[in-house]
Amino acid sequence: MKAWVGVPLFLAIFGSPLAARAVCTPSPLGRDAPTALILTGGGAKGAYEAGAVALFAERGLSIQLVAGSSAGALNAAMIAAGRADHLESMWRGLRREHVYSHRASVLFAGLLPGWLTLLALDGATALLDPQPLRELITTSLDFEQIRDSRVRLLVTATDLARRELRAFDNRTVTADALLAAAAIPGAFPAVAVDGTLLVDGGLIARAPILEALETATVRRAVVVMSYAPDERGAPPTTVRRTLEEALETALLHQIRRDVELARFKHPAVDVQLLTPSAALRLRPLEFDPDSVARVLEMGRADAKACLQAWEN
Repeated sequence: MKAWVGVPLFLAIFGSPLAARAVCTPSPLGRDAPTALILTGGGAKGAYEAGAVALFAERGLSIQLVAGSSAGALNAAMIAAGRADHLESMWRGLRREHVYSHRASVLFAGLLPGWLTLLALDGATALLDPQPLRELITTSLDFEQIRDSRVRLLVTATDLARRELRAFDNRTVTADALLAAAAIPGAFPAVAVDGTLLVDGGLIARAPILEALETATVRRAVVVMSYAPDERGAPPTTVRRTLEEALETALLHQIRRDVELARFKHPAVDVQLLTPSAALRLRPLEFDPDSVARVLEMGRADAKACLQAWEN
């Protein structure tokens, strides 16, 4: 009998034909159970988790801590600042020009003869300018509200020079820290925070669940990720696609590994994995309004199904 019971658990963890429809597993805990939300971001894919966490907040989930990396860091900060009701409207109004602009020096390099292009790019700090994102952060967030919030915040960035994780909380988070947390290496420049250059926290902890559970006492942790269980990547037919899919694959498996490790290290915590019910079909730097709106609605619908799974 015990072996038979283990089969559904194995399928729930590692995938099955029904996995794409089962976005959460049943739970004995109610909505009032102290909960941590772990947000994995992914550029424009962060719209999915924005829809999900906005629905959770609306339905009265007892959110005690919210942690995030990459775009998930900004979503997390919005929740900690008490702006869950503004989260969706911010994403619906988001355009590419609100996140980044193209660097003139990089565009000029593309006009040079072959070897000069390589020489010019070799000295570039990044391909894109994140100044629009900095302005979005400063206009969307009141950091005093974050400092006074009852919801604990955890934001992660990466120190490439020391090859270690940097974590920020309600007291230490700044606009620079949030900008660094989403600074995709190569695409965006590293950001100086307290004299140290930092980049995207997703390199080390795309789903910072282990770090979150070490700093807070909760009964449930929900990891929101932007990959559907049966989603497949693009064929690696070009250099760009190969590099993109290699990074996405590494991050995906990092999330799954850390979720299972969290379940092992914290057996008293109900660790849930909320996955999209269908492939998002949205690239990280593709801030198309229609696609963002579609993904937001999917996040809301999947979060609603998640709550129903717990209640049933």
